[in-house]
Amino acid sequence: MSKGRVVFVSAFHDYRTAKRASIHPIAKALANTGYDVTFLSTRFSRLSRRKGDSRLFLWDRANRFETVDNIRCYLWRTAFHPFATGSKLGDKLMGTLFPLYAELPNRDVDRMFAEADYLVVEATVAAVMLRRMRRLNPTARIIYYATDRLDTVGAHPYVRQRLEVDGALVHHVSLRSSVMAEDFGWATDRLTRIGFGIDPDDFVDDGTNPYAPGTVNAVSVGAMLFDQNFFRIAAPAFPDVQFHVIGSGAKFDAPSNVILHDEMPFRATLPYLRHATIGLAPYHRAAGVEYLAESSLKLAQYEYLGLPAVCPDFARGDVASRFGYRNDDPVSIEAALRDALAAAGSVAPRAFPTWDGIGERLLHPERYPDTALPGHALPHSNR
Repeated sequence: MSKGRVVFVSAFHDYRTAKRASIHPIAKALANTGYDVTFLSTRFSRLSRRKGDSRLFLWDRANRFETVDNIRCYLWRTAFHPFATGSKLGDKLMGTLFPLYAELPNRDVDRMFAEADYLVVEATVAAVMLRRMRRLNPTARIIYYATDRLDTVGAHPYVRQRLEVDGALVHHVSLRSSVMAEDFGWATDRLTRIGFGIDPDDFVDDGTNPYAPGTVNAVSVGAMLFDQNFFRIAAPAFPDVQFHVIGSGAKFDAPSNVILHDEMPFRATLPYLRHATIGLAPYHRAAGVEYLAESSLKLAQYEYLGLPAVCPDFARGDVASRFGYRNDDPVSIEAALRDALAAAGSVAPRAFPTWDGIGERLLHPERYPDTALPGHALPHSNR
């Protein structure tokens, strides 16, 4: 018997893509532990073709259900989707389209919302559908999963405005970083925090080492806030290091010792991480990025594997195995790399809870005292 119906609503991710974020293992863990899980992917239209969306391979499989890992997957392709234009006038005009987008007809989507016990809304554009969710389902527990700050990922101003106005519809907000609490003044009585999980089975060493014997290798995975300029500075300064960039989505004039890899399935990236000398998190600076010190999944994976990590100062936090630098500053970048390389092989791996426990904390934070933020009470168990 199902423990409940959970619908994840994302504006960036589809469960079937190679690109992974914390929402993927949480969905899988809940499905494995007895929940009926559906993964709805939104903000996908012909406009997505222009931006090289990672979900384009699913174009002809959109608007129908597929089951993967016992999770029902649905990519909602629409005639259009609104977006941030980067200009005040453009954003003002685009803002008029968000209410229309939020109510575009789709019987499958309405049924998902109506039948859910839990609606997990990942940060950004999916938040404009809160009214639709509550109208169709007065009793579901609506959870806003704040994986990123809206300003940091460049969300349209309308999304924040609508989220604040409709905040009373949300049962609780689950933060990836306590730094983000200041963004949710409308939910001070409903703020919680969950950290990272690790599935140890994912990290079992299969013996495959993708690197040539005797080489020194630094690896970067992911595309978020990817800073090309870091490699233009770092690679020439360390010609004996091979810099591997996996799934950045960027093609740039890289130095000869920078190897660009296409996006690959999560498990395929793990040998590159496990056998690397150091890990890299080359974020460029953006609004409010300090939360990445607590919320960066790649940095957590480096910790789990005992890899020294090089990252900007704002993402270092208080983790001793991270070596920070100032963006675009050759002196500090070279120093961070030099110190990280010197620490290779001496970092103790960090233990993490499993994703099963993280999933339960996302749905039921009131059952877990460790989800409480200082000065904030845990939400009640109603809805």
